[in-house]
Amino acid sequence: MKSRLSLERELRELLGTGRNAGIAARYYGFDGRGGGSLQTVANEIGLTRERVRQIVTAASEWVRTRRAVSPTLDRTIAFVVDRMPAVAGEIEAELRSQRLTSGLFRLEGVIKAAELLGRRLQFSITTVEGERLVHARGIRSFDTIVRIAQRMISRWGMATLTEVVAEVRKVESGGCGRKLVARALACLRGFHWLEPSAGWFWLSDTRHNPALNRIRKILSVASPISISELRAGIGRDARMKGFSPPKGVLLQFCRQAPGLRVEGDTVQAEPELNSDEVLAQTEQDIVHILSEHGGIMATSEFKSVCRSMGVNGRTFYLSLVRSPIITGYGPHRYGLIRSSCTSGPRARLSLPGHRLGKSARRNFSRTALAASLGASVEHKKLSSDATSSPPSASDNAAVEGDVPQTSPHRSPHPADNPAA
Repeated sequence: MKSRLSLERELRELLGTGRNAGIAARYYGFDGRGGGSLQTVANEIGLTRERVRQIVTAASEWVRTRRAVSPTLDRTIAFVVDRMPAVAGEIEAELRSQRLTSGLFRLEGVIKAAELLGRRLQFSITTVEGERLVHARGIRSFDTIVRIAQRMISRWGMATLTEVVAEVRKVESGGCGRKLVARALACLRGFHWLEPSAGWFWLSDTRHNPALNRIRKILSVASPISISELRAGIGRDARMKGFSPPKGVLLQFCRQAPGLRVEGDTVQAEPELNSDEVLAQTEQDIVHILSEHGGIMATSEFKSVCRSMGVNGRTFYLSLVRSPIITGYGPHRYGLIRSSCTSGPRARLSLPGHRLGKSARRNFSRTALAASLGASVEHKKLSSDATSSPPSASDNAAVEGDVPQTSPHRSPHPADNPAA
């Protein structure tokens, strides 16, 4: 029965027999090889391109006039649609295991057969970094998915599929969903899952990763450190705007990121970090001031020292509550974020493997420190919302110590909720 024929045999019978039928089968990909151009087929067989064109044209007219029935092709198309989006090689292997094809049959041949026989085709194939991806028609560009994912990683350090889908839908209409985005991004060499069930991922080959940069800053003054302290420190940074991924996601990120080692729920730098290499000048100066005062200072004392050196109130506030290397230690007390091996709220901060940079070892004159703390923090590197207006009443309250002792863990990201 024809309905039991393999796809290769069914399509070859449509073309008839003889040498010309074989040439047409090679062109259309009915031999399972995906088809070829007129010139490619001509070169393989030893004919001119024009002669191959004549043979293919005659064969196509013959097939169209016959109005052939092709049940195996119809079942194959339905099988592909049911499994997309997916990598083409996976579907091709399944077609063989289901005995719809007798060998590996490239899906490009299925597409050409459907077009030749006038079948309505619901899928297409796009190559993403060398991997052939089968997806629904109407997705104009996978470059959009990749570009948006890379942009989000450059902004936050990690992201979720839900967020990528939402951003893609803002610029492209069509059936873009989590499964399609996951398949597209999984083709990228730098793609890594952090929490597959919640859709968290990161791209290791993205040039700038702000989460990793903040982690390295924190570990340059406190290593090892608990994942809770690390998460809070990342969220405090002005540019991160309160973004803090779930603890499990952050731990997995630290396991995969270079230069970090995870033991239990603590993270440490490996090898140890030098502050000169990871901290900005302002941050180095903050380390110097606090370490000279035991690592922890009362808000009023810290404020007095900074103001005596010419630092304005807003700069002091930003340094106090928005730096990833500073945290709260009880009411009205702030200091450098603490290593997990440091005990006691009054313990002098020990910086494992940390050595102060040259700028932190020099003698700090009032003019130099004011310039580094004042001018640097006011520089445009701070986010616009942190510099565009004078301190609010809540800012002034924070300077006097009336701020929460932990950083906000609110995320602007809808993806911060694992259930998203």
